Amino acid sequence: MFRKITSFVMLYSFLIMVLSGIMLFISPFGRLSMMIQWEFLGLDKMQWQALHLIFMLIFTLAGLLHIFYNYKAIKNYLKSKSKKIVVFTTAHSIAIAVTAALFYVTISHMEPFESFVKMNKSFNDYWTKEFRENRMEAMMKMREKMQQRMMQN
Repeated sequence: MFRKITSFVMLYSFLIMVLSGIMLFISPFGRLSMMIQWEFLGLDKMQWQALHLIFMLIFTLAGLLHIFYNYKAIKNYLKSKSKKIVVFTTAHSIAIAVTAALFYVTISHMEPFESFVKMNKSFNDYWTKEFRENRMEAMMKMREKMQQRMMQN
């Protein structure tokens, strides 16, 4: 039963990380999100960040449990046809090569990933323009929100 629970926790944590990752991708950078009081689905950027961070931790812990519960299967993935453990099986080697290539392409600012990173900047540019056009209204809303927080404390 714990194996099933672990798998479901991993699944739901993954889905929440995907959703929160998308929200953080489209949200304004830095303090701008507070200034314009950016929210989506009733959550502000700090709440989306907290969700992303906490569920990344939960996903990691569930992943470690998943490895523990499925150790035999993982060990079998590393066996050759002669039933000897070979760390660099074909599948394992391809997985390492693909992961390393994606890592390198990403940090080297190569396409198609660089376009994806630029798309994130275009969202920020949009929010910055939106803020400049509605600066006074945004400042008043931020002031009201700060006053409400002060009254709650």
